Amino acid sequence: MKFKTHLAMIVPLMLIGCAAYELQPLSMNHPANPEATAVPVRTVSKTLAYTRADIPSTLPVAGAAMPQGYEAQQAAQGEPQTVVADGKVITTVPNASQIVVEHGEIKGFMDAMTMGYRVEPPSLLEGLKSGDKVRFTIDVPKKAIVKIEKGPMLAATTSPQQGQESRAAEAGPQKTVVGEGKVVATVPNTSQIVVEHGEIKGFMEAMTMGYRVDPPSLLEGLKFGDKVRFTIDVPKKAIIKIEKMN
Repeated sequence: MKFKTHLAMIVPLMLIGCAAYELQPLSMNHPANPEATAVPVRTVSKTLAYTRADIPSTLPVAGAAMPQGYEAQQAAQGEPQTVVADGKVITTVPNASQIVVEHGEIKGFMDAMTMGYRVEPPSLLEGLKSGDKVRFTIDVPKKAIVKIEKGPMLAATTSPQQGQESRAAEAGPQKTVVGEGKVVATVPNTSQIVVEHGEIKGFMEAMTMGYRVDPPSLLEGLKFGDKVRFTIDVPKKAIIKIEKMN
């Protein structure tokens, strides 16, 4: 009896739940309503009229190519191609196409010093001897003297000791430094030796350089091409010890 009563109550509820569902009518502002008002077309602004080219791009911009020869031209503008200086011939070394010159400061290029330079052409050495006053032109890219003029009394040169003093100051508290190199020439009458040496760390870069020798007897027995180890007394600015190397 109870079962029939419950069944009589459930059936009407099921019928109510299965009744047809009716959608609410769409408002006129709803975008799905076919009768809705169309979206107004906005007019293009004539005050701010941009083209695609005006819009900044986030893509990387390729660098413009430099015209041919630009770098070489810039280099040429950055440093001189030749420099001119006056000096005194210390010695000539024809078999190595070199000349050793004691010269003053070459502004913007080199301190005053006694220095060995390659000569091109080697015929420039003809007729030159120790003590000659010369004016010479250095081709900077070639790192060679390309012109030599002899003169009776050219401009006075600054002592190379001044350049050596500045390097000694840069060297700091060092009292002596040791280098290794090859003898280019000996000049007994001025107590000097010209050595082509490698870098002397903390003192001087690799170069062909003339040094005073103290005592002068250290020059005895040395000849062109000898490999030597030498000690420089920095305060004295002189080589004080020379050892031949096997």
